[in-house]
Amino acid sequence: MPQLVSTFLMAVALFGLTACFGEEEKPGPKMDHINVRNDSSTEARVRVKLWTEDILVVSAGDSGKMEFKAGSRTVQVEARSRKQWDDCWVTMQVGETLVVSDAGERIGCSVE
Repeated sequence: MPQLVSTFLMAVALFGLTACFGEEEKPGPKMDHINVRNDSSTEARVRVKLWTEDILVVSAGDSGKMEFKAGSRTVQVEARSRKQWDDCWVTMQVGETLVVSDAGERIGCSVE
């Protein structure tokens, strides 16, 4: 009987050790991102509201990519022009492209 108990305890200990060294942890979540295309005639400063304080500066006619960690698949993005400090904002999905363009006397934002 003591041999049966010791065999059982040994089996439980081996099983427990193999469970500890099983699969490795999966890597952390990838960074979310938005793409920005500036078709306007002025430099634009772009930021994702609520999720980051970082600002991406995109020159006229240029493109850029902004990475951040979001708690949601939908974000609000604000673009502000350098020339007149006017702004526009849009609600968009993570991974989409924000297009900043000239719209009359102000800049305009759209999503592609």
